[in-house]
Amino acid sequence: MKKIKSIVVGAAGKMGSRIIHVIHETPSIDLFEAVERKDHPSIGRDIGEMIGLGRIGVPLEAGLREGGDVIVDFTNPKSSLESMKFAHETA
Repeated sequence: MKKIKSIVVGAAGKMGSRIIHVIHETPSIDLFEAVERKDHPSIGRDIGEMIGLGRIGVPLEAGLREGGDVIVDFTNPKSSLESMKFAHETA
């Protein structure tokens, strides 16, 4: 079975963190990328360590990159529109 590669935007926030916990518990979904705003002080750190899952090998990044299957954006309308534009352009 092919796993769904997910991207979480707003990954270091309360809801983003919770979404990543749910992804981590779901066998059919992998966390492909964790994204935050570019001035976030934890850019580069392992998101799993930041949110209490331990090291999962996914660094917190400052921007979207190609390769994911789905984007979960739990931020604000402006960011959501940017995520939607990215998804449209890379589809």
